[in-house]
Amino acid sequence: MSLLEDNSSKEDHLIIARFEKTVAKLLQVHANYQKKILDLTEENQILKSSLEASKRNPSGPTANHHSLRLGHHLVHQINQYIKEIDLCLAYFEQV
Repeated sequence: MSLLEDNSSKEDHLIIARFEKTVAKLLQVHANYQKKILDLTEENQILKSSLEASKRNPSGPTANHHSLRLGHHLVHQINQYIKEIDLCLAYFEQV
């Protein structure tokens, strides 16, 4: 085997090793994204069910104006969180 072929073989092994390392990193990043998607999906479901529960069980007739305003604010905030999570999930699905 000539010196040129020996260098080429070593270079090929280095390229292959670098490629395998890159693929391993990409697989790890992909796994992390999948976990984030699952976490966001779960959080989204919890928020949606909390919102539905608040719609089914509104404050009683003795609730004062402040608690109604606070309740409306919380519902609005939950809706915002749901929208943001939906956007993140849509982005992750496209990536």
